[in-house]
Amino acid sequence: MNSPERRIDDDEPEPPHSVVRLSDGRTLSWTEYGDPNGEPLFFHHGIPSSRVAAGVMDPGAARAGVRLIAPERPGFGYSDPLPERTILDWPADLRQLADYLEFEKFSVAGISAGLPYTLACALRMPERLHRVALISGLGEIDSGDVLEGMSYEWRLIYTLFLKSRRLASLWMRGYGRSVQRRPDRVVAEQIKRMPPVDGVVLGSEPTLTNRITDLREAFRQGPAAAGDEARRHLEPWGFQLGDVRFPVMLWHAMLDESHPIQMGRRIASELPDCRPIYVDGVGSLGFIEHAESIFAALFSEHPEVVTPVAAPDARPAEEELDPFAPLLDVLPEPVVGE
Repeated sequence: MNSPERRIDDDEPEPPHSVVRLSDGRTLSWTEYGDPNGEPLFFHHGIPSSRVAAGVMDPGAARAGVRLIAPERPGFGYSDPLPERTILDWPADLRQLADYLEFEKFSVAGISAGLPYTLACALRMPERLHRVALISGLGEIDSGDVLEGMSYEWRLIYTLFLKSRRLASLWMRGYGRSVQRRPDRVVAEQIKRMPPVDGVVLGSEPTLTNRITDLREAFRQGPAAAGDEARRHLEPWGFQLGDVRFPVMLWHAMLDESHPIQMGRRIASELPDCRPIYVDGVGSLGFIEHAESIFAALFSEHPEVVTPVAAPDARPAEEELDPFAPLLDVLPEPVVGE
């Protein structure tokens, strides 16, 4: 199929954002979508991504009565960076944003590599949460077995990343530099490599413009945040899925080649209290057309809030030597949502 190139001119208006000053002086940025008077739900973006990613779910959130709030983690978009942060550091930032917005209770959801940040919230502050959802979640990449069902390109990428976590960071940083030069061209190349079930979705408006803008905002401050998060996803997260006792709804597409259904089933099996929903006929971008039904399913049941459970401290793994750096120039670029 032909890959459209939709170029965003420099003089086009920037997508809106709001900011709050955190207790340590950093700025945290976010944007809201959906129903402004609806059920508050914080949406965790993937890697590389930004607050803009949640925009594709705006119509579904509005129809479902959901106030969709999309914060940007440190270093993405307009949120100030936080060097050496861990996944378990994030809930403290989100708690401050929720306090600023005067939410006593709220829900959290995460897509793709936003999964561990979503679950960290369920682990660190379950008493504040109403619902928790994982959408096309990217689980732990800890062995070759979890790559079954992925496209050839992603199996190659993750196989190499398992051998060198530093390579994941370097590759993502190089990808970021390409995005900063021509995000429209990067997305066009992504469409060429995607299965048709996803390429049709990404190549159509307004999803195409949203993704180009999302990538541009993801690398607004440069590629450091995305590179660090890519490496961090491959390191120990500081907790196990079995530690998360809060009820979790998992929505997963059966034709997803970026987050294969086998990965979704493994996540569901390791979470102590998980309600999985597996949807056939759609791929990694199927959540867009199913947004309203996802929100409807999420708020259809009333899980009990559990007693907070202390999580073990995160211990970053030692950085490995990088014997694979020459391969950076020949690896394919990442697929949307990662």
